[in-house]
Amino acid sequence: MLMSTIEHAISVSDLPAGEQVHALLHRAIVRMELLPGQRISENALAAEMSVSRTPIREALQRLERQGLVFVRPQRGTFVAPLNLQAIRSAYFIRLSLEKAVATEAARLRSAKDVERLEAAIAEQEGVLASRQREDFFDLNANFHRQLVVVSDLTGIAGVLDEARHHLDRVRLAHLDHAGPYPLAPIIEEHRAIVAAIAAQDVAAAEQLMHLHIEKVLPRYDLLKAKRPEFFALPGEITGPPGTRRPRNSLHR
Repeated sequence: MLMSTIEHAISVSDLPAGEQVHALLHRAIVRMELLPGQRISENALAAEMSVSRTPIREALQRLERQGLVFVRPQRGTFVAPLNLQAIRSAYFIRLSLEKAVATEAARLRSAKDVERLEAAIAEQEGVLASRQREDFFDLNANFHRQLVVVSDLTGIAGVLDEARHHLDRVRLAHLDHAGPYPLAPIIEEHRAIVAAIAAQDVAAAEQLMHLHIEKVLPRYDLLKAKRPEFFALPGEITGPPGTRRPRNSLHR
């Protein structure tokens, strides 16, 4: 089930078993390697990862709290559908906090900070050139985490990470299941944000970050129109993809 993700285990191998399982499952769900509605077997996962069922259950309980899996009594554990409320909440959390991060980064940055941010962008360009699309989003997250460090607002890093995984599911699902998702413009937006931070232009940094974050919204509606089954609990879609009109939109 997770063989394409097991290679990531080396980076989490020093963690306790429950945290390793959580990291691997979290990655597979966010990357859409495990699709919405897909059943997760505790026994199969324990055998595949050579661990007992205890760390598997610990990981699944944590993922359930994060809204990434759900449990149906007597039926099992399933990957959660993409959830409108969770995505809207994540969007507004990121929109508010990332703008604050950008303004504080512009105010507090050092020359070394700017160099590190530019190096992070260069890494993104390298991955994009090698067409490792999923890895691009890992580096994208790392870029935003570095901005948090520069802004000296590390206390909100966990909140932003929790919000990011709901939006990344939308973007990665769109990438593989709903048509082109241009990644090069993301790098250009990062460059513009870093340029504003380097110039200590607080207003420009805030505005550029706002424009950067808000672009996930149209992707949500496009994906929901093309793959409505990603947004429904198992059994709710009775026809083929696209036969039921989405009832909700992020644009209200």
